[in-house]
Amino acid sequence: MTETNKQDLLATIRDALHKIESNLELTRGGVDEIASQVARVQEGVDALGNLYQRETTSVAIDMLVDAATDLLAAFRELESGLLDAQGDVDTLEAAMEDDEDGQTV
Repeated sequence: MTETNKQDLLATIRDALHKIESNLELTRGGVDEIASQVARVQEGVDALGNLYQRETTSVAIDMLVDAATDLLAAFRELESGLLDAQGDVDTLEAAMEDDEDGQTV
């Protein structure tokens, strides 16, 4: 593979990671708002249960809360994975530069 091809591939990877990062930034506010509103729903259901002094059985609300929790966890995992991937690309680029200089990593 030519050096130009390697550089092009690195540039493509970096561009894709940058676009993911930009989209995560745009999405973060919506994810935070979903988590906030779902917490309000859960608090309201809990308060109603306390008023009636019994446990409310709300399967759909429980499913909504679980799904929102999963979404938030997946979003955080994606953010963390993005940082790791960016670090991996930096390592690959450094290894390529060392190879150019006749050194091995």
